[in-house]
Amino acid sequence: MSQRVVINVLRALLLVAAVMILLMQTVLLPWLSGEMARDLPAEAHMRWPMLSLAVLGLLCVQAVLVCTIRLLSFVRDGQVFSPSALGWVDGIIAAFAAAGLVCLATLIYQSMTIAGPLLWMLALLGGVLAGSGLALLVWVMRAMLVQATKLRTEMEMVI
Repeated sequence: MSQRVVINVLRALLLVAAVMILLMQTVLLPWLSGEMARDLPAEAHMRWPMLSLAVLGLLCVQAVLVCTIRLLSFVRDGQVFSPSALGWVDGIIAAFAAAGLVCLATLIYQSMTIAGPLLWMLALLGGVLAGSGLALLVWVMRAMLVQATKLRTEMEMVI
C-alpha cells in the first residue's frame, strides 16, 4: 500500500472518531447525565460539573485528533520538517497536558463531593499520569523534530 493511501485512510478514520466524539458530547453525555440525575436525585447536583468535565476531556481528545490529521497532511505533502508543523505538535502537547488537568480536576471534585468507586478513582489517577506522560513524550519527540529540521536545513545548504 502506498504512503498516500495509508495517510488518507488514517485521516478518514481519525475524522470518523472526531465526529463520533462530537456526537457523544452533544447527544449521549447530556442524555446520560440527565438519566443519572433522575435516577439518583441525591447526586443530581453533580450533573453539570461532571458533564462539563467529561465534555472538556473529550474536547482534549478531539484537539489531538485534529492536530494529528493536520500533521498527516504535512507528511503527505513532504513538509513535516517545516517550522509550521511545530505549532501542531505544540497543540498535541497542550491537549495532553489539558487532559491530565481535566482528570485531576475530576478527581479532586469527586474526592470533595461523593467519591466514586475505587476503580474509577484509580482510572482518573491513571488519566492524570497518562496525560502528563504523553505530553512529556511528545515534547521529547518535538525536540527531535526540531533537531532533524536543523540537520535537514544544513544538508540542503551543503547540497
